[in-house]
Amino acid sequence: MESVKTLVKEIKEGLAQQSSSQKDEIRVMRAMLNDKDYVVDVYAKEGVVGTVCPAQEARQFAASVISSAAKVSQAEAAELADNYEFKKSDAVNMINISKEFINTYVQTGRKLPLGGRAESNVALLEKEVKGGTTTYPKKVGVDAEGKAIYENPVVKIKPHKTMRVIGKSPEWV
Repeated sequence: MESVKTLVKEIKEGLAQQSSSQKDEIRVMRAMLNDKDYVVDVYAKEGVVGTVCPAQEARQFAASVISSAAKVSQAEAAELADNYEFKKSDAVNMINISKEFINTYVQTGRKLPLGGRAESNVALLEKEVKGGTTTYPKKVGVDAEGKAIYENPVVKIKPHKTMRVIGKSPEWV
C-alpha cells in the first residue's frame, strides 16, 4: 500500500510537464482509498472545523452496502470493510463516479465548494461561453533579420460550456 503523501511527492518530483495522467489519477485514488493514515483538515472561517479521512469514508460506505445487501450486522460489515484493500478497478470506479458527480452537479447552476483546506478554499461553477469570433497571433514565418512574422487569423468559436474556478484567499490563511 502506498502512502498518499509519499505518492504525491513522488509524482510532483518526477513531473516533466503538467499534462494529465490517468495512471497517476488511479494511483492517487487507490492510495487515498487504502491509506488510513491520510487525514486532511477541513477549514472554515473559525479555522480547523474537522477532518476527512478518505479511506475511512470509503470503508463506512462499503460497510453500509455490505450490511444492507448481505443482511449482516453493521459491526460485522464494518469489520469486513476495514480489512478490505481497494483494488485498481475500485479506484477507477471511484474516479469515474467523482468526475461525473462534478460534471452533473454544476449543471444545476449551483456553486460546488470543494471545501476549505489549509491553503485553499476552491469552488467550481459551470460557465457558458457564447459563440463568436476571436483572433490569435499565428507565426507564419521568419523575416530576413531572423524575427518571427505573425498574422492574426480570425477563428470562429462555437458556444460551449466550461468550468469557472473560484479561489479567493481563505480567511484563515
